[in-house]
Amino acid sequence: MNLMMALSAPAHPYLARDCERAVREAAGIAPREGGMREALQQQVAKGLLMSVVIVGRQTMVAPEEWPDELPAAVLGAVRSSKQIKADLTMANLRD
Repeated sequence: MNLMMALSAPAHPYLARDCERAVREAAGIAPREGGMREALQQQVAKGLLMSVVIVGRQTMVAPEEWPDELPAAVLGAVRSSKQIKADLTMANLRD
């Protein structure tokens, strides 16, 4: 996945920035305002959203064809993931 993202970066130089903005808008809070847990969840959601968009582009789904709720759905999935919540890093973070 890292190789795929690195190779697609020159073709889509603003993808990381756009995904970060979309996740932040879906969260309704800046990572610094929400604490360490919120910042980490938004970072994971950004990476997941980038993966979804890159795979979508490779399967010929244009960004305009994605639903507007996609960033919110990705962030919701990260926030509700049992494995992410059970991770020791997340369990030890204090907000």
